[in-house]
Amino acid sequence: MKKVLMVTATVLLALGIITFIVTVVISFKVVKQTTDKINFAVKDQIQPLVRIPSVIPPETKSFDKTIYIWEMETKEGEIIKVKLTHDTAFSQKVDKVNMVLEMDGGDPSVFNKVLPAVIADKQTIISIVDPKRMNTESNTEAHYNKIDFTTKPETGQVTKVIWEFNKEFLTGRNEDLYNKIYSYPEPILKGLYKVQRIILEAFST
Repeated sequence: MKKVLMVTATVLLALGIITFIVTVVISFKVVKQTTDKINFAVKDQIQPLVRIPSVIPPETKSFDKTIYIWEMETKEGEIIKVKLTHDTAFSQKVDKVNMVLEMDGGDPSVFNKVLPAVIADKQTIISIVDPKRMNTESNTEAHYNKIDFTTKPETGQVTKVIWEFNKEFLTGRNEDLYNKIYSYPEPILKGLYKVQRIILEAFST
């Protein structure tokens, strides 16, 4: 009886180790590599809207969102941090994705000075620079459905810009990459994504 239990325990342990190894391999070789490629492709894809410096890596990557933070300097030597957050569309449940540009602390007046150098989309810039000509409607060339602005009530200075897109804006241009991760049921995909994040964080401390 003891021998049977020991054999059973050994088999279960071996299966557990094999399962763990396979999970880690898939997590890194498939999920991490594919989601990193998606983030890289999306960064290049949104350049016609927001000029993210090519040397800036993501500040934060999660299953739902990717965040970039970088510094901008005015002609007067004023420096402000700019934060760009975009949805990833890794979840098959979403049908809309957002991209948010905002200041990461600092003075709204400085933020507004650097916006023309950060934002490449003419419709958005005109709406910020000349509120009388504000146009928050869809732009078929830039592929967004609408723009939302958050402003400082006292001055009307913009503190946040939000663009909304159909999910296909991301998935349509990167169909092969998204199909690769969509082949996994979402709970499993989230688990595989979390595994590689936990391991990377553990080794970074």
